[in-house]
Formats: sequence, structure tokens, C-alpha cells
Amino acid sequence: MTKQQLLFLLSLVIVIAANANELNLFNASLYKSNCISIFESRDTTIQLEDSLNNQRQTNSVAKDFRDSKRDLKLDLFGLFRGYTQITYEVATTSENSMELSLGIIGIGNNDRFEYSDTMNHSGEHNKSQLGLFFGFGYKFSKLPLFEIGGDSTVHLLQGLYARPMLYFGAYDENRIAYIGNRQYQLLRPTTQFASLQIELGKQWVIKNRGLIDMYFGLGYGIDNKKYYSTSYYNYTTTSSFNYCNDRIGKSPGISFTIGIKAGLLLH
Repeated sequence: MTKQQLLFLLSLVIVIAANANELNLFNASLYKSNCISIFESRDTTIQLEDSLNNQRQTNSVAKDFRDSKRDLKLDLFGLFRGYTQITYEVATTSENSMELSLGIIGIGNNDRFEYSDTMNHSGEHNKSQLGLFFGFGYKFSKLPLFEIGGDSTVHLLQGLYARPMLYFGAYDENRIAYIGNRQYQLLRPTTQFASLQIELGKQWVIKNRGLIDMYFGLGYGIDNKKYYSTSYYNYTTTSSFNYCNDRIGKSPGISFTIGIKAGLLLH
């Protein structure tokens, strides 16, 4: 083999080796790029799956509250009137629901009153009321024809209603009594009461989570309270405040209620 042929073969080998090295570098770069693309695609898929799962969970919770048939409410007026009333409501049909209430007389405002123990002296005392009452009602509802608020218009527990209601309970409280000979005494008798009435109202469901219930009622009430007064000048009144209801006139007499309740939907 001549010297020229040898140089030609050597040059050819160098060229082939150089091309092979470049090809390997290109293949390695392509492989790396493909791997990165695969991992990025997998991360994107995982993120999309997590997002979809979270969205499904959110939609499921929202749907649960939209389909809720139960709620728990607190009487906002009660705390200022000297009691706490908690009401549990459950829908029995698409237009009716049943309500059960528990009232604790004494958890709330403790009013003061003045009385005269003699014609020349006076004192100031608290009612310090303590007792329980229960309520049972059955609500006949009518969904509103139009309401602002989107989905809230279709909720089962929203709308105008009429509610026959039965209340009964008993409590002790401080009162004054005229005992004769121009003397007055602080006593603590027990009052038992009951009332049956019709309450009219409207309930709003807010954002498929909370609710507001506004109502007033009129009916018939009875109790064993012989007198009630916040002043020694008047110790034979004919009306009675029994915390969850007010009686007008002698017992038995007209009974009325009014209230605002706020609450939450339950699963």
C-alpha cells in the first residue's frame, strides 16, 4: 500500500469516528429531551388529576348542602329576652317539615326590677329566672316564585310557611308580692305554661350553607301566673311574659310570639 493510500484511509477513519461521536451526542441529547418531556407530561397529568379530584370534592360538598333536609337554628331574640332556644328542623316532604325546639330559661339577659318592701324603703333585685320549655311544630311551606340569589331559590328548606306550634314549659323567677299591712315580699314561685298557635314566616337559605328564619305567631295560651309586676304600684296585672311567648289578658288568653332565627344546614 502506497503512502498516499495509507493517508487516505487514515483520514477516512478519522472522519467516520468524528461523525459517529456527533451522532452519539445527538442521540443522547434527544433521549434527555424525551425524558424531560415525559416527566413534564406526567407532572402535568398528576396536577390535572389533583385539580379534578379537588373540584369533584368541592362539587360533592356543595351538592350535599343543596340536597340537605336538616338544619339547626338559634333564636336571636331569646338571649335578650332571658332564654336560649335551639331548633332542629327536618324536611318530611318537598313542602313540609317538622321542628323540635329546646329552650333553656336563664341563659340570657337577667332583668332587674324594683320593689318596695315598706312604704319608706325600696330595693333592686334580679329575676334570676331558671327553667325549661319545649316546642313542637309542623311547617307547611310554599317555595317563592322569584328570589334574587340563583340556586338558593330551589332549596327545599326555603320559602313562605305556616307553622302550627305547641309550646309548654316551667320556670322559677323572683317576683314581688303584697302580703298585707303595707308590706311587700320577694318570692320565687314556679310558673307552668303552655300555648298553641299558628306562626307565619319566611325562611331564606344563604349560599346553600346558612339560613335566616323570621316569623310571628298568634294563638291561645294558659299559665298559673297570678300576678306579674316590675313595680310595687301594679301587682295584679292581667298579662304574662313567659319568655318564649307573651299572654295578653287573663289566663287562658291570647298568646303571641315573634322571632328571628339564624342557623346552618346539616348534611
